[in-house]
Amino acid sequence: MTETGNPFDDIRALTETMPQADMAMSEAVLKSAQVLGRDLRPLGHLDKHLAWMAGWQGTNKPRLQRPLIAVFAATHGVAKSLFGDDFIQISKDRVQSLTEGAAAVRGIAAQAGAAFKVYELGVEYPSADFTQSPSLSERDCAAAIAFGMEVVAEGADVIVLGSAGVGAAAAAAGLAHGLFGGAADYWARGQGEQAKKRIDAVEQCAQGHKDMLKDPLDVLRLFGGRDLAGIVGAIIAARHQRIPVILDGYAVCAAAAVLHEVAPDAVAHCLAAHVSAEPAHQALLERLEMQPILDLGLNIGDGTGGALAMHLLKAASGGLSTLEND
Repeated sequence: MTETGNPFDDIRALTETMPQADMAMSEAVLKSAQVLGRDLRPLGHLDKHLAWMAGWQGTNKPRLQRPLIAVFAATHGVAKSLFGDDFIQISKDRVQSLTEGAAAVRGIAAQAGAAFKVYELGVEYPSADFTQSPSLSERDCAAAIAFGMEVVAEGADVIVLGSAGVGAAAAAAGLAHGLFGGAADYWARGQGEQAKKRIDAVEQCAQGHKDMLKDPLDVLRLFGGRDLAGIVGAIIAARHQRIPVILDGYAVCAAAAVLHEVAPDAVAHCLAAHVSAEPAHQALLERLEMQPILDLGLNIGDGTGGALAMHLLKAASGGLSTLEND
């Protein structure tokens, strides 16, 4: 990051120098799938997803040999009004569940032969309550983005991104509202008293900081917290390393939407794993122009849906490999 000027200038610059997919490799995979099925499409729509992956990896044989499920976790200050005074402990318990293997996503990752890592960004030190002030300063937001870029150091050939931040659903609703407009209850809707508090928080923040809604990166620091900023960094770094990214859940897709609004092509290497039970997730995917692989009614964004989608793509890639034996 630069030592002077707006720390977001470097982020914008990175979105302007992104590599593009190798369309010749994508076409080669589609042709292979056609030969395999004799026009019957035994892989269905998965052939397009495998072709997408091959294009970013620059090969006619899409690789899922070293998949990584990367879950970003932080605590959002707004969560205190949603969960009460125990919100930090709730956040710590959630991370402990992931790191000690009690979460379902850990078992799915193991079954798929995927590495699993939790990127913890100050769980015990919440970001600011966005109803009172922006979640992060410009420099703290830029630092969290830079931290997220470290995800590519794992040497993965495919990255699944998940979120386990307490308060992240409210932050995601705020991001969507700030980026795309509309009513707060459209993006933050749900059932029960907690949903009403979430709507009120998003509306209060947007009304109090209207001047920050013009720049997507300012919307990120207003609502996003360290975990969602870290996800933005992971997406950027993966693109520069030509690593396909599978997005899991509403919060992760909201982080991707920030980059989409900076430059729509900036998330071309990303694929939506599934549409969740979060009421506004489908609307967000429509803004991103993404068709999800799965629709299982999952109501969690910790990488579970992404791991399942990745597992399915890995199995489908085995279908293509049969051509090598013909």
